Amino acid sequence: MGIREKLEKIVRLTKQAFSMMYYNFKAKAYKNNPKYKDLWIISERGTEAKDNGFCFFEYLCKNHPEINARYVIDKEAAGDDYKKLLPYEDRLIPYGSFEHKIAYILAKYAISSHAGFLEPWSYRLYKLIIDRRDKKIFIFLQHGVILHDLSEFLAKNKIKADLFVTTTKREYESISSSKYGYSKGEVVQTGIARYDKLNEFELKDEILIMPTWRKNIITPSYMKNEGRDVNLFKGSEYFKRFNSLINNKRLEKALKEHNIKLIFYPHYEIQPYIDCFDCDNSELILASKDRYDVQGLLKSSRAMVTDFSSIQFDFAYMRKPQAYYQFDSIEEHYKMGYFDYEKDGFGPVYSDEDDLVDYLIKLMDTDFKLEDKYLDRINKDFNIRDSHNCDRIFDEILKIKK
Repeated sequence: MGIREKLEKIVRLTKQAFSMMYYNFKAKAYKNNPKYKDLWIISERGTEAKDNGFCFFEYLCKNHPEINARYVIDKEAAGDDYKKLLPYEDRLIPYGSFEHKIAYILAKYAISSHAGFLEPWSYRLYKLIIDRRDKKIFIFLQHGVILHDLSEFLAKNKIKADLFVTTTKREYESISSSKYGYSKGEVVQTGIARYDKLNEFELKDEILIMPTWRKNIITPSYMKNEGRDVNLFKGSEYFKRFNSLINNKRLEKALKEHNIKLIFYPHYEIQPYIDCFDCDNSELILASKDRYDVQGLLKSSRAMVTDFSSIQFDFAYMRKPQAYYQFDSIEEHYKMGYFDYEKDGFGPVYSDEDDLVDYLIKLMDTDFKLEDKYLDRINKDFNIRDSHNCDRIFDEILKIKK
């Protein structure tokens, strides 16, 4: 980091510090307001209602109306997601608003599926200046099952989580290890909230392609002041490989013969670049996050192609076939964890487009039969499978003592 970047960071954090102190002072006037009493404040990225944050919020509203739960979201940025929240409109807080900042300071529980989004300021700075006595309880609902080594980002000293939700036995063991630094009882195996909705689904004649992102070819959403470099993205192997796959003529022919649609849903961080992809396949649907729901696509699709995304666990949970398209190394994006794709994966691994297309055609020809060896791996990993993940999360939250 150069001198200019360091100075800009100092200025930014100084502004945040003064903002925190100002709102901390203002919050005293609202301390006894029933609206903020025993408040559970919940969010995802502040722009969505489709992940574990929304699922747990909805669960609380329906099953524990006595809990003062409120959801933080930007109405304008949320698009169709906001419609899901209309039944709970009196429990919504506009993201970034005066109310958001007051609510965050006064909340008893801060609950989020993503670290670093619910809070209006830097969480580490907030803990250092305002909440040094650890009064606020942070529940990390998680975004998915962690299979890679994310200790650099999600360790206790990074996100200060008081409760860390996990799903599979091996994930629980990984996050409980000394590498992440959590104390006994702070990591729990409950299953993530959205899995409660994966036990019942209706299939459509669709194959889903849903890869993760690459941080070195795009401008991440958290760098809000930086512009998109479309040329960098279009020059990447990532773009070229997936653009080629979704327009593969042999695959298009097979899709037509079996009357199946191919849905390409880029990761949240790749969504701003969706217009870069070609659509030369008559059976292809380029799915934008504003029009398509991730969980809906996962539930309806008969097969899936991903690369390194943790979404593979959602699909495996439903016992449906999938394949991995890995033409680059995971080490360029994440550190390898306990999961070995060749030994532990829920489907075959391919680096060549033609081989992957062969497999997809085979799946169509065999009515999407899941091979026994992959079913065995799925059953081994998911030692918890029911519709009570939210119940368990709720119970674990109530156990926390500060």
